[in-house]
Amino acid sequence: MFIANLRVKFSILFAMAFLFVIGLWYQTDKIIAEKQNERIKNETMLFIQSILPNYTTGNLNAVMLAVRKFGYTRLQEMPQAFKIIEARNDDMLGIKIFRTDKKIGFGVNYFGDTFVVVKNIETDFWEANRLKVFFLPIILILAILYIIFFTLLTPLNKLSYAIKEFAKGKYDRSLATDRKDEIGDLIRAFNFMGDKIYKMLKSRELILRNIGHELKTPLAKMKLLLALEKNKTKELKKLEHYVLDMQKISDNMLEFERVNSGNIIIANEEFLSETLIFEALSSFFDEEHRIEVNFGKNFIVRGDLRLLSIAVKNLIENALKYTKDEKIMIECLQDKVIVKNKGDKLEHEISYYLEPFCRDVSQMAISGHGLGLSIVSEILSLHRYQLEYAYVDGYHIFSILFVTLKN
Repeated sequence: MFIANLRVKFSILFAMAFLFVIGLWYQTDKIIAEKQNERIKNETMLFIQSILPNYTTGNLNAVMLAVRKFGYTRLQEMPQAFKIIEARNDDMLGIKIFRTDKKIGFGVNYFGDTFVVVKNIETDFWEANRLKVFFLPIILILAILYIIFFTLLTPLNKLSYAIKEFAKGKYDRSLATDRKDEIGDLIRAFNFMGDKIYKMLKSRELILRNIGHELKTPLAKMKLLLALEKNKTKELKKLEHYVLDMQKISDNMLEFERVNSGNIIIANEEFLSETLIFEALSSFFDEEHRIEVNFGKNFIVRGDLRLLSIAVKNLIENALKYTKDEKIMIECLQDKVIVKNKGDKLEHEISYYLEPFCRDVSQMAISGHGLGLSIVSEILSLHRYQLEYAYVDGYHIFSILFVTLKN
């Protein structure tokens, strides 16, 4: 299972490290306890062997002298709460060594006579606390590292969120920081980059908006003067064609600025695919002879008819502009509108041409500014529809797939 969240990954890693240290502590404590039991058992057995000759001969005074000398206290009977760590029995003699956390003792049974003593286990500070001295700093270091990690991750999460918002077109995002380390430098670099890009885009939008609006009035006057001219010469017809090209460029610039402004409201309406095609073709009266249309089977499209017709119109205009045999084809298939034209293979991947003002060097002689496909991409993105491209047998095939993309 792949875990995408960095916070969860490190939490699991620190939890595993913590459990490993606890497990190591437990196992080490168990080994030390076993070693301590073995040592105490051996010492006690040596003491028992030293008093057995006197005990078996009935010299209890000598036995009690040794018992008191080594810190033992005699009991009347074997206690119940002690754990037996060694037991030896034969026909005449039985020996049991027992202990708790703080006491050690033994019982000797000789021909039915029982002798039981206990004493406190003597331990120094280091022996009692050496595991704590060793493992507690490790656990403390892990806890401090965990806190430091989350302290570092918090601004990184904010930066990640700001970058995602930046990618969505919210270029005015800025993060406040007073950090003096590398993360602070990274945040300040992001703020500087965002500010530069924001100002650059605002300047571009202002230029596009002003150019588009400023061109409308002289273009309208030129179109009016040309329309009033009854006897048009060849030169005037060329001029009329150039004016129409300028009108298309101006309209594309204004549409590009409008779509990218973020303030556009998309109509949610239903219409047939042939309605969309007719709406897009309404601007191509003079070039109908160059366009072959196969409406196929009608299907329902949901969205903004005006915007989607602009997207299809731009694909048609793009195909007419770059076709090699003066003909283009439009087809309607199930949930798909296809625009095909014959032409040379593109120099770059299709994603390159979806950026504004991007064109092949070989196409610079053809009028245009590389905004058409960018507008198509933005309009389809607003509707969450998909633009597909393929180059097959010398044909450029652009397809609009009217199926809503999943998140």
